[in-house]
Amino acid sequence: MNFKQFSLGLAIGLVAGAATSLMSAPQSGEELRGTIKNTKDNWREHMLELQMNLQIVKESIADASKESKDSLRVVAAELKESIQAWKREADPAINNLQEELAAIQSTMEELEKTINQDSKEPQTSS
Repeated sequence: MNFKQFSLGLAIGLVAGAATSLMSAPQSGEELRGTIKNTKDNWREHMLELQMNLQIVKESIADASKESKDSLRVVAAELKESIQAWKREADPAINNLQEELAAIQSTMEELEKTINQDSKEPQTSS
């Protein structure tokens, strides 16, 4: 249900309730007309006040939405910069680890060659 439908339903309900209460009250025609006029004027004032309040709420929502968009942009930019800074700091350590792993792998290959050569040489008995 959107706001327009809600407002229309509320207005119709208020008018129907007011009309029912006015018609059921024991008054003369002149008193009834005076009461209806006063009630109409009161409702008009209430509706104008409601419209002003709704406009204020609408503007507040628009302002809050704009502020949140701006805040999200700032947070996103700061987060991006933090990630880039972390990456700049982590890259040298990653490179060092890769070099160390390559050195370890090279050492293991040399050990395997040495072991294979030792196992191929004939063993002399003592």
